[in-house]
Amino acid sequence: MAIDVIKITGEQRDRIVNMQEDHYVDLKAIEIAPGKLTRSLSAFANADGGELFIGIDEDRKSGYRAWRGFAAVEDANSHLQVFDSIFPLTTYAQLSFLEAVDESGLVLHVQLDKTPDIKKSSDGTIYVRRGASNLPKTTSEEIRQLEYTKGISSFEDELLKIEASEITNSLPMIEFMLEVIPTAEPEMWAKKNA
Repeated sequence: MAIDVIKITGEQRDRIVNMQEDHYVDLKAIEIAPGKLTRSLSAFANADGGELFIGIDEDRKSGYRAWRGFAAVEDANSHLQVFDSIFPLTTYAQLSFLEAVDESGLVLHVQLDKTPDIKKSSDGTIYVRRGASNLPKTTSEEIRQLEYTKGISSFEDELLKIEASEITNSLPMIEFMLEVIPTAEPEMWAKKNA
C-alpha cells in the first residue's frame, strides 16, 4: 500500500511544530531508533490511540522545535518496517508523509487507533501511554489490568478457588433452588447449568 505525500501550509506546519505532547500526541526527531519508536507505537495502541509525528526536532534546554523531516520517502524505510511488524497491512495505523510548502523534508505522520489486542514493543515490553509518557507494564498484575481495560478478560471469566459447597450450600442458592421447577438438588442443578 502506497503512503501518500500530503502538502500542508506553513500555518499547518506551525501548528504541528507547536503541538503539546500529551496523551494523544508525540513528536520525534528522524534519528529515533526504530526499536525505540516501537515503544510509542505499543503505548498508543494499548491506550486510546494517538498521533505521532516523526521529523520534528526539539532543543531540550530551550524547548525550541523545528521541522526537519526525511529528505526522501526511502530515508524512512527502517521506520516504516517497524509498522509492518506491529501493525500488519497497516491495520489500526494510518501513515502519510507531510510536506510543508516552505520547508524541506517529509515528516512521517502516524495516526494510531486503540487496538483490541495488546501490542508489544520490539523488545517484547508492553507500554501504555499516560500523559506524555510511555509507561512499561511488566508485572503480571499490570498486564492483567490492561487485559481488563481492553476487554480481553473480564472478572466473569475468572474461576474462583473455593469449594463447590460454598456456593451450593449458600443461603442465596438454597433460596433460589426453592423457586426452581422442577425441584432439583443445588449441586446437580449448578453442574447442569454451568
